[in-house]
Amino acid sequence: MIPSHARHKRPPRRTLMPAAAIIAILALAFPADAMADSGVDVSNWQGCINAPRAQSAKSAGTGFAIVKATEGTGFTDNTADCTMTGLAQAGIRRAVYHFARPEYGNSPETEADYFISQTRGYVGQGVLPILDWEPGGGQKGNVAWAKRWLDRVAAAWGTKPLIYMSASTISAGDWTPVARADYGLWVAGYPNGYAGDRLRDPGTPPYPLGPWPFAAAWQYSSSGSVPGIGERIDVDWFYGDAVTWSKYANAPLPAAPAVTPGRPVPAPVQSTPKGDASQIASAVIRGEYGNDPQRRALLGSRYDEVMAIVNQRFSGSSASGTGYYTVQPGDYLSKIWPASWRSIAALNGLRPPYVIYPGQRLATGGAASSGRSVVVRSGDTLSSIAARLGISASSLHGYRSGNPNLIYPGEVLAY
Repeated sequence: MIPSHARHKRPPRRTLMPAAAIIAILALAFPADAMADSGVDVSNWQGCINAPRAQSAKSAGTGFAIVKATEGTGFTDNTADCTMTGLAQAGIRRAVYHFARPEYGNSPETEADYFISQTRGYVGQGVLPILDWEPGGGQKGNVAWAKRWLDRVAAAWGTKPLIYMSASTISAGDWTPVARADYGLWVAGYPNGYAGDRLRDPGTPPYPLGPWPFAAAWQYSSSGSVPGIGERIDVDWFYGDAVTWSKYANAPLPAAPAVTPGRPVPAPVQSTPKGDASQIASAVIRGEYGNDPQRRALLGSRYDEVMAIVNQRFSGSSASGTGYYTVQPGDYLSKIWPASWRSIAALNGLRPPYVIYPGQRLATGGAASSGRSVVVRSGDTLSSIAARLGISASSLHGYRSGNPNLIYPGEVLAY
């Protein structure tokens, strides 16, 4: 998150803007067709991100921003209101986070109540609450403290908070109670170290995430350059679109537009993703809709339509058993196969600059590397497939995503 010396600054205690003063501004923040993909997280270290700065950030690809609100039991970020207003005016989705301090001897209820008191103006406005879990004093594995904070905020907000932690902190405790309670994970890990970075699609996190089956968001660098905000900024990727964000934030659906007499009544807004089914299928393949049952919930009534396309793409095979993928508009190798695109390029004889074209069929390897293969069923995981076959999960390979936690029905795996 922010540098430690910045966290310890203590501006005067204050209360965030009341709901009545911000409702009109907040209404600008949720256009139905906006995307929530690349984003940043900020605090007073970046100063107030007013509307002009926020608009520059949006033009550069910022779809969402996560803003520090509180810390412990007595610190409220003195730029939070100004930044939240600027982001809303630019139409950037927002979240607010609380930096936990269990090492100070504070109870989770006391810290939760402080956060609630300072952010109640954002409740019900499509803003995501988040617990920033980076405690010192040997508290990283204090799962019970974090769970009590999350439960108390969820009850007050009517929204399930996310929890932020580094990939290494996941192994500090048994987070099963938090994951089972449906509190999503925002994971932090920097595979490229502290080299300069930018807003981009980083693919899937290359870290074990269990007990979570997937991450809601990934902070992939703390060294991003973001126009309108600055240098060495925390940059993030959210795995979903506008509908996904709204579901996490428990946001009300946008009101239907007024109907002019004598004109057809517009169709009601749906809670399922809109747009071309083929493009949504590409997003499913990239992992943006997770695995079932999350994928089924997010696709809603379009689940069967989209999954038919996904399964069709995975079902093509040659006589040798090699699977194929048909390139879609907007595709490029590292977008389709974040972890294994170089192998796919070599398999298809592609050379720099690795240009591919819509409609092109690319061999994916499939079961060609051995005489044994298995087709993934709905609800399968690598471990369940391995148990069914009596082999180790590490023997299975060829999964399209490059992520062993992300496989798809109809996909052919070799072993």
